[in-house]
Amino acid sequence: AFLHMVDRQGGEILTLLKQLKIDDTTVFFLSGDNGGQDYFKDDEHPHGFFGPNLNPLTGERFRAGKGSLYEGGLKVPFLVRWPGKIKADSNSDHLLYFPDVMPTLAALTHSDCPKTDGVSFLPSLLGRGRQQQHKYFYWEYLGQTAVRMNQWKAYKGRKGDWELYDLSKDTEEKGNLALVELPMLSRLIECAKVAHEPADPGEIYSRTLIEKDRRQAPH
Repeated sequence: AFLHMVDRQGGEILTLLKQLKIDDTTVFFLSGDNGGQDYFKDDEHPHGFFGPNLNPLTGERFRAGKGSLYEGGLKVPFLVRWPGKIKADSNSDHLLYFPDVMPTLAALTHSDCPKTDGVSFLPSLLGRGRQQQHKYFYWEYLGQTAVRMNQWKAYKGRKGDWELYDLSKDTEEKGNLALVELPMLSRLIECAKVAHEPADPGEIYSRTLIEKDRRQAPH
């Protein structure tokens, strides 16, 4: 149902752009916000009711799903339509993440952009020019930490030790190389230490006050 809704709404946007006669001069971005769900597991559905998250190019299974920092939680579709600039049915293996969108939009509109962690992927969209790469990617979420540098990815869950995977050979993250590739693991752990910024939790309210506020809120 969600997929049908997104497909319908995306179509409505493209139809409106054509009606306004600006579809040929509009860049259209469409992306997911997280990997697919792997909830409701049982004997009949070992990877969840909605099935495993699969690599659409190879059929390999991405490990875990929404909420996880394994590939099943991080991999999302990212589509761009730009008539006259991007060839239909083309694809790219360039690694990007959401902070890259703003500098990309700034570059294609020849606008100034404040300094962020993002990197413009306009060269990859146009298929020309030198594409700048991220030195590494860093994530932390719900007690998990992950770092990726090229094909190497380090992961640490809420409990347990660091894990290391070579995604060029192990998309499914089955073979933990942490004890085999210690120099690479140490390098990625150091990247995580540099990238981590302690969160400012703000004021912590009592549960009683929260419940009182919730009951008084309009419904």
